[in-house]
Amino acid sequence: MKLFLKVFLFLTFIIQVNIIVGQENEFIQGKVVSSNDNKAIPFATIRIKDTNIGLISNDDGSFKIPQELQNSDTKLEISSIGFMTKVVLVSELNKNLINQIALEEKTEELDQVLIVTKKKRERKSAAEIIRSAIEKIPENYPFRPFSYVGYYRDYQKKEEKYLNLNEALLEVFDPGFGTLDMQGTQTRIYKYKKNTDFTVDTIAAKPYDKKRKVISGATLTARGGNEYTILRVHDAIRNYIVNSYDFVNQFNVDFVKNHELSLLSDTYIDNTPLYTIGIYKTIQGFRVIGKILVSKDNFRIYKLQYQVYDKIRVKELSEKSVMDGKKIGRLLYDILLEYQFIKGKMYPNYISLSNSFNVRRPSKFSLADAKIKFVKNVNNITFERFELMFNNNFIIEDALKKANYKLKYKNTKLKIDRIEVKEKKAVLYVNKKLTLDSKNALSDQGIINDISLKVKNIRDIDGNIIDKEEVEDYYQFREFFVQELKAISRKPLDTLFMNKYNPIFKGQPIAPFKDLSKYWLNTPLKN
Repeated sequence: MKLFLKVFLFLTFIIQVNIIVGQENEFIQGKVVSSNDNKAIPFATIRIKDTNIGLISNDDGSFKIPQELQNSDTKLEISSIGFMTKVVLVSELNKNLINQIALEEKTEELDQVLIVTKKKRERKSAAEIIRSAIEKIPENYPFRPFSYVGYYRDYQKKEEKYLNLNEALLEVFDPGFGTLDMQGTQTRIYKYKKNTDFTVDTIAAKPYDKKRKVISGATLTARGGNEYTILRVHDAIRNYIVNSYDFVNQFNVDFVKNHELSLLSDTYIDNTPLYTIGIYKTIQGFRVIGKILVSKDNFRIYKLQYQVYDKIRVKELSEKSVMDGKKIGRLLYDILLEYQFIKGKMYPNYISLSNSFNVRRPSKFSLADAKIKFVKNVNNITFERFELMFNNNFIIEDALKKANYKLKYKNTKLKIDRIEVKEKKAVLYVNKKLTLDSKNALSDQGIINDISLKVKNIRDIDGNIIDKEEVEDYYQFREFFVQELKAISRKPLDTLFMNKYNPIFKGQPIAPFKDLSKYWLNTPLKN
């Protein structure tokens, strides 16, 4: 079975570079951690107090802010679901260190119970909570035009190291949740950068081709669009009335019926209590695990995490394929999105999409050349020997084994009498009893037709097996983090918008912006 993600494929990494000037010493660096165990808090919201401007911490809890903010009484308001909000004075941060900021966990408070009747208060089921949240989307989310400026990046990871990091500052003009996102939303690019401070892996950066670069166990179907548009499709809340991805599909129709749902322990965002609902599904070798967080007062959806694992591929294990100490399969894709409550409505805060993929690299050990030596008589041809040249010195014992070679002329096997080897060369002497009709065997260029040669199980001195491809595991990330929300906004009347169907970093218009200095690229810390 193939798992079809309802997205489209237009991935290419031919990039035009617009250099963004700036050194790390122009920024103050920080890291958000839990006071309980000192672990990093990923995707925490860091907002300049009393403004709509801020950023989101990276998955290792790191962030950076412009050093110029130290010259004022600027305060940072740092919050994350499940933790107490903390206010930090920027002037007290050390510009020469990575400032560690610890948040305290928000403990659950028991609801006050007034004994006024013997009737028990009814508690909603997980499915009822989700249905209520879906019904209230028109009430809780903006149906009028708004926009937001944010930091976009796409990159890859191999063994937790960042590769092929591309960054941009974008402004998204959304006409409201009453419109289809793919048709109505427009995006402007203000700056972009191919970050060469991080490793560039040219093979991993190539488009998916089902040969050298593949998504194992999943398929991206072609619907047109670029990397950022692929990311937006995976916001199932914004796209709640259209088919988004398996197995969410159409959120308002399919989500509840497609999943098993259960109530977990409640949590908080600031002082707002949230239902935590577990999401589960198992179907034909695939397993879904996720969470959705909904406010108790008005059923606003704050957060959705959705992970799909391939249970069959349990041999390929990493931290992303182990949960609670149990092997649950290989993570195919992980979607994490969060909304924020501002001015009475829920607006985007961030979205992260990652998927696993494999790169098949050519074998390091292979045949460099093969020549046939034969004797041509008046009317026939007699084979004499085959001279094979390898691209590296081989293990002699392997090269001397006749079983490691398979020679055929049409359907007739050619018997090898003996083998001679020297450094990178092996010479196969074949049985001379087989003679060929020179008129039919030779082409016009003097080449013998219908000869096949297969070589197997020979190792070079470095241990590489001949013609064996190397399969390497990677994760692809596409992420967008809101830095400023504009609850009342209309798109400009010009045409300087990103072409959704062209690669985001190729030939796109760069729109002007008067005060771009208040936004910045929150580049992750180098490994």
